[in-house]
Amino acid sequence: MNILALETTDRVASVALLTDGGCFEKRIESPLRHEETVMPAVDQLLAEAGLAPADLTALAVDVGPGSFTGVRIGVCHGNAMALALGLPIVSVNALAALAYPLLGGDRPVAAVIDARNGNGYGALYASNGAALIPPCAMEIGPFLERLPENVILTGTGFPGADGALPLASSIARMAVKRTGERAASPLYLRPSQAERKQQA
Repeated sequence: MNILALETTDRVASVALLTDGGCFEKRIESPLRHEETVMPAVDQLLAEAGLAPADLTALAVDVGPGSFTGVRIGVCHGNAMALALGLPIVSVNALAALAYPLLGGDRPVAAVIDARNGNGYGALYASNGAALIPPCAMEIGPFLERLPENVILTGTGFPGADGALPLASSIARMAVKRTGERAASPLYLRPSQAERKQQA
């Protein structure tokens, strides 16, 4: 098992490699654009593990929601590699990836991603990972009012936010139990700013 995961939906990208020997991750904090940094990080990660692209068994990618440009970069890179290597690609949404490290207890987990001006993306998950509120575009205030009192909140854009971001290591681990496809598709949930201006 050698699963390569890409996460490019927020300001800090990450790549991860899940092997039988463990999960190895690189977080990319750089002034450069994700399209300039992600593939060099992948090359470095594989080299450090002593693996070639041909040794991979699957790919996984965060398909959003999040930055429209970031989502496109991750999905395009993932699909290009999957096609070139003849590998399945597993789609993981950013909200599920955010919630993943906090699951397994006795409390539900709500993941929130800031989309500015009081808007965001949110989802609520039971402790076993089942979606109680599927990923949606929403107004953050009313969304928070819908949540149970014992909820664990994670992400950005709400009062006291922990600032957590989706991680490639979570995406890689989630991919183990999911079936891959030939291609991943972006999960945008709302029109881009350019599209909204066109409609106005």
